[in-house]
Amino acid sequence: MWMVGILWLATQIHSDETVVFYPSYAYQDPTTGDWEGYVHGVIYEREKGSLWRAGVITAARRSLDIPAHSAEAKILEERLREFLADRERGKEIRVRLGQRVVLAGTSGPDGYFRNPIRISEAEARRLAGGPGSWLRYAAVLPAGDTRTLEGRLQLIGQQGLSIVSDIDDTIKHTQMLEPREMLLNSLVRPFRAVEGMADLYQEAAEAGATVHYVSASPWQLFVPLEQFRQQARFPAGSFHLQQVRFDPGALAHMFSGPKDFKITQITQIIAHFPQRRFILVGDSGQQDPEVYGELARKYPQQVVAIWIRKITPELAQGPRYQKAFAPLPPTIWKLFEKPEELRPELKRILAHSPSSLQQAPPK
Repeated sequence: MWMVGILWLATQIHSDETVVFYPSYAYQDPTTGDWEGYVHGVIYEREKGSLWRAGVITAARRSLDIPAHSAEAKILEERLREFLADRERGKEIRVRLGQRVVLAGTSGPDGYFRNPIRISEAEARRLAGGPGSWLRYAAVLPAGDTRTLEGRLQLIGQQGLSIVSDIDDTIKHTQMLEPREMLLNSLVRPFRAVEGMADLYQEAAEAGATVHYVSASPWQLFVPLEQFRQQARFPAGSFHLQQVRFDPGALAHMFSGPKDFKITQITQIIAHFPQRRFILVGDSGQQDPEVYGELARKYPQQVVAIWIRKITPELAQGPRYQKAFAPLPPTIWKLFEKPEELRPELKRILAHSPSSLQQAPPK
């Protein structure tokens, strides 16, 4: 099983600086057959001896009433250190893709880097295989450095079925509507999967569907989120999280404001695959119905289903959903409480997506 890549580089990037690559995707140019994708990640330095950082973690622990030296305190410290790390700017990162070396990007002031790459059809087939498979790349290290870092991107074909999935309160219990519980579930407690969602997604993946995880959660939580995805057995997929600045006085605000971010991210995904069909999965806690309704009106030929997990009291016949999904056909969206309610809909959609069956399921 692929593991999250973390590496300490010896040249240009110092040995005390960490690099994390995020899983991404590549789409095929219909004219040339070449694949276009991007390498995305972050570089930062953890300073374990910083008194200021220790003070911030202690203050956060006390504000959340977490006992010192407890298991929860250890989780809080581990997760907060990702927010408190020193971001490294101006670091050039290169990766080996098969027999060639390509620039993975130069980090900005916030430590993030993102760089497009182009892969020929022949090279993609040699390195990964056909659509649906994952292409791996590795950071280039100086001679004598035995440490390794791998990233990967998924080759997604022009046709087929894709699931765009929210994370918080859709596949993971977060309780976004209760600020204290949201912080505890995001920063202190082990992540818990929404029962039955992994089985539903695996069923779709085994039929060839691909998955994009689009969430307003901060990129600083990527590593525990990817570990959660693996442990809960959700299919591998690209991650699209939000870049936020750490504010120790307003922790809850780091998880807010998802509407514009989600519309931008999902619009880009859909635009890259004009012949694919999409299922948009979210919850009623924040603005997923409004976001998905707007996207379905913009892309009526591609968005074939909207599934909203019900965690608020509004009824499907109520004004919120009637406004969010107007004038969409009532058959395109569904409010659900248990994933089992979606299985007949998934089977129906898969039956009308024969091209997706020809793709290799993600691993």
